[in-house]
Amino acid sequence: MNQALVKLYRLQNIDREILERESMIKEIPLKTKELESQFKAKKEILEEIRQRLTENKNMESGADKKLQESRLAIAKYKKQLLIVKTNKEYSALLMEISREEKKVEVLEEEIIALLDKIEGIEEEEREEKMEVEKTEKNYLEKKEKLEGSRARFLSEIGDKKIEREKAIADIDSNLLKRYEKIRYFRDGIAVVRIIGENCGGCFTTIPPQVINEAKKGDKILTCENCGRILVYIEEGKDINEG
Repeated sequence: MNQALVKLYRLQNIDREILERESMIKEIPLKTKELESQFKAKKEILEEIRQRLTENKNMESGADKKLQESRLAIAKYKKQLLIVKTNKEYSALLMEISREEKKVEVLEEEIIALLDKIEGIEEEEREEKMEVEKTEKNYLEKKEKLEGSRARFLSEIGDKKIEREKAIADIDSNLLKRYEKIRYFRDGIAVVRIIGENCGGCFTTIPPQVINEAKKGDKILTCENCGRILVYIEEGKDINEG
């Protein structure tokens, strides 16, 4: 194959590897944000459970306060029964006692129901708290891995850029300008392999005569559709093979 094509193809491989790592670096904030969202959602669920728990405990506390008030009222009315002087007053006190006793009955049932509900919410809180802790651990571990990957990708990009500088030093300046121009307009990919009968960049069918010329590898050929430089490499062969 024409040495100019070989050099361009190798340069493209370097640039492709740089692009891949840059793309992966761009994905890291999105992945981190997704993990944060999952953690935040779990915390919000736990907070909602705790709010319900507080509300029900306040309701139970309020009902218990009313219960104690009714019991005190009953005790007070029963004492007054011993000192009233008329049947009318006695009957009125009995009615008050009966009314308060009914309140006590209703309040006791309400408190039992609230205590059962509170117990259920407390169990729900314990389970959700475990889920939050599990999600937080997963979030922190994956975040650390992503940060490690980012540092590794940046290091690899630095190495590849040094390799790139060495590669372009040996390429004709006009050919390099042409390569860079195509790369700029074609998402960083200027040199592609012919795959079967198609361009490896835009997948347009390539005329048979162009494929035959590309097989010879003695001239720079481009795809009529996307303008990328075409390289023919037999399946299973390396660029360094004949």
